[in-house]
Amino acid sequence: MKYLLVPFLVLFLISCTNEKQLKLQNDFECNTNIVLCNLEKTTDYKDYFTLHLPKKWKVNLYFDNGQSSIYAADTTVNLSKSTLIDAAVVYAPIAIDSTFKSTITNDNSFFGLKELQTDELQYLKKNSYYSLAKGVKGKFNYHILNVFTPLNSEKFLRIKTEIYGDSLVEERLCFATALLNKVELLKFNE
Repeated sequence: MKYLLVPFLVLFLISCTNEKQLKLQNDFECNTNIVLCNLEKTTDYKDYFTLHLPKKWKVNLYFDNGQSSIYAADTTVNLSKSTLIDAAVVYAPIAIDSTFKSTITNDNSFFGLKELQTDELQYLKKNSYYSLAKGVKGKFNYHILNVFTPLNSEKFLRIKTEIYGDSLVEERLCFATALLNKVELLKFNE
C-alpha cells in the first residue's frame, strides 16, 4: 500500500510550487509556505506575458488598440469569497515618479477608496509601484491591489487584484501575490 502512495506524492510535489516571496508578500506579512497547485499557463493574445492560474478559474482574454489582457476569477465560489485578477499590457507610457504616485492616490480617493499601503518595488526585474486600497463597491467591502510596471517607453504592465467581502481577505491577498510571483514576460526583457 505504501508503494502506491509514492507516485501520488511525487505527482503532488511536481504539480505544486513554493517559490521565493515577492516584496509584496513580505509587505503584507504573508505566510512563506503558500503552495500553488493545479496551475495552468495562460498567455495573452499578443504574446506579451503569461500567468499561471488555477485550472478551475474562469479565464477571459481580451485585446484592443489600447491593451492586451487576461482576466481571471474563481467562479466556483461566491463573489464575496473569490479573488479576481486582471493583468494587462497597456499601450501607454508611465514613469514611476511623484506625479504618477499622486495620480494613483487621487484616483483611489475619487473612487471612494482609502489607501492602505503603497510602495515601490522590483517586480519582473523592473522598477514598479503598488497601491493597496479598500472601500465599498456595490454592496460589498472591497480591497484592490494594483501593481504598475513600466515595460518600455510605450507600454506598461498593470495587474489588478480585486477582493470582495470580508472573508479571508489577507489569505486571498497573499494567494494572489503568490500568483503574481509566477507572471512571466515573453517580451520586454531588455
